[in-house]
Amino acid sequence: MVTYMKYSVIALITFFCAAGTVATAQVFKAAFVNSETIMKELPEAQGAMKKIEDLTLKVRDTLQMMQKDFESRFEAYRKQEAMMSAEAKRKEEETLNGLRTRFLQYQEEKTAEMRQVQEAFLKPIREKVQAAIAVIAKEEKINMVLDKVAGFVLFSEDKSDITYKVLDRMKRGDK
Repeated sequence: MVTYMKYSVIALITFFCAAGTVATAQVFKAAFVNSETIMKELPEAQGAMKKIEDLTLKVRDTLQMMQKDFESRFEAYRKQEAMMSAEAKRKEEETLNGLRTRFLQYQEEKTAEMRQVQEAFLKPIREKVQAAIAVIAKEEKINMVLDKVAGFVLFSEDKSDITYKVLDRMKRGDK
């Protein structure tokens, strides 16, 4: 899927380069960055990723502990189930269901919390990277910069945007 996206992006750029050169006789320059490499080698990003990883490990450890507690309680219940009264079975099943529910709620809460923490740590770094890309693109007269890993546009000049021309043509019924 990612490979398909990469080829699609490359085909799209090739098309725009050819179309732009033929139609307006202007040079259309595109460039790529590898965001994965940037995030791996940028010290600020490494620090943020380490903090995120540490927090993730704490959450994972807690979830594993909760799961082991549930499994041991469930195993004990299964072993004693035949000897338990109906009332004792019902209470133990309620307890097990409560443990399972708490586990799922904790997991859901922490997953959402980790997304927020990750965003809080990485958003300022992504904004700085984006700003650096924009400066370099303008200095080197690059019209569009794509992320080689993710396959999406990181920078494009407004004059490269033909959205409203396409909309206009579609509304007029031209193809």
